Amino acid sequence: MSRLSLRAAACLAVVSLRATACLAVVSLRGVAFLAIVSLAACGGRALLSDLGLPVDRGQANVVEVSARGPYLVATLESENGSFRFLFPTTPDCGRVIQAPGLVEYWREGRIGEVVRGVTRCEAVGIGSLEAWRDRNPRPIRLSADESARYVPIFVDDAVLMLRGSFPQTSHIGWGPSDDTVVIVPRNAGCEEVANEGAGALRFHASGFPAFTLSGARSHCGVIALADPL
Repeated sequence: MSRLSLRAAACLAVVSLRATACLAVVSLRGVAFLAIVSLAACGGRALLSDLGLPVDRGQANVVEVSARGPYLVATLESENGSFRFLFPTTPDCGRVIQAPGLVEYWREGRIGEVVRGVTRCEAVGIGSLEAWRDRNPRPIRLSADESARYVPIFVDDAVLMLRGSFPQTSHIGWGPSDDTVVIVPRNAGCEEVANEGAGALRFHASGFPAFTLSGARSHCGVIALADPL
């Protein structure tokens, strides 16, 4: 066999092995984060495609936008449903994330980008945590409550934002979990949990909410996750 033929055969073998390895990680381990990393390594799709938004490039409608601290919280609607995402409050994102408005989704970055004309805005957080969980593979083994440590960084009339370490968030593919922002509703129970500075985060494989943050006496449902800004 010629050297050219041997090289071609070797390339085909490598491609085949890589594809098999990716499928094995997804099917045998079933962990959302590992599945996402494996698909990305094999030239797969970005995280937003798992939520039913357009793959590679496509259109979505911005139907609602609100400013919360350093974030714009926006609801994007495609033919597959509505999902909430968080974007930084930069001038470019302010021009892109306007409601009502038709935008393009691009498969770029860790979560994805939204584009209007020539202006681009990269998502830095996710709401719709239950949809995110339900559209990703379940972990085979779920741990019990895991310790979380955090400090409040923002409060308004509707939400509290806590920055810290929340290991359980890796169950839906979110990371890094050692420095992330958890957003919870502002109510008496959540305020008590926030002021304690440490608690236990539990992941729920079904139902609402996807995550519960608990303190000594109170419990609080998590409504969004974001990168610190």
